[in-house]
Amino acid sequence: MIIIVSHDIDNLSAKDHFLKDKIILREISRSFSDFRRKKITLKVLFKRLSGLLRKGFWSNLEEMLKFDKENKVNSTFFIAVSKGKGINYSQKEAQIAINLIKDYGFDVGVHGIYYDNYELIKREYEDFKRLSKLEKFGIRIHHLKLNNKTLSNLARAGYLFDTTVLSSNLDQEYKIDEMTEIPFHVMDVRLLGYHKNLTLEQAKENTIKLLERAERENKKYFSMLLHDRRFSNYFPDFKEWYIWFINYCKERNYQFGNYVDLL
Repeated sequence: MIIIVSHDIDNLSAKDHFLKDKIILREISRSFSDFRRKKITLKVLFKRLSGLLRKGFWSNLEEMLKFDKENKVNSTFFIAVSKGKGINYSQKEAQIAINLIKDYGFDVGVHGIYYDNYELIKREYEDFKRLSKLEKFGIRIHHLKLNNKTLSNLARAGYLFDTTVLSSNLDQEYKIDEMTEIPFHVMDVRLLGYHKNLTLEQAKENTIKLLERAERENKKYFSMLLHDRRFSNYFPDFKEWYIWFINYCKERNYQFGNYVDLL
């Protein structure tokens, strides 16, 4: 079974949010909520509050690249070229990040903002093509937004693949015209974030159950998402879960691949 690992890049620095939106206030509120629910210790709470304006709180792209490279994890990174809810970095910053990812030898695709307007979808495709100098690439839409025309419009725009569909049923790839839809199966914040109040051990157990089910059902691949900013001591459960996941897959002799390998 192929393990496909991906990373969405929602943030690149604190300055993208300072006095520009309400994301920093949201993070303060969520940190206190995590502490009240005993998801983090008092030490981690203070660490988060003191680190709100530090780059490492918002982005750990290079640390993620180094870890995946060292562990031979052939992951895919998704970078935004438009601003949207919680995403406020410029195209110049995006291009620097794209080049860094390419320099490390990883695939990079679009972290899309637009899902309900073909002209904007196409513009985003062309912007990424210009910045990345890539001819073929995929997309995952921010916040997994979809309507009944999104996938066909992504295919029409020219995307090689899309991986916006989150499937707990372990659905596998299928065609939308010339584009391949590649559902993914585990998302970090759906296990350890604000959607579920799971402990680290419960998150591991849930992940193992999905992997074992995928094996029983002879699935070709299993795909997961970790946001790069969570690969941080500001979010210790997320970082530990990811490191555990990679080591578990290596112990099981799973093969790491990327979305293009599947096509």
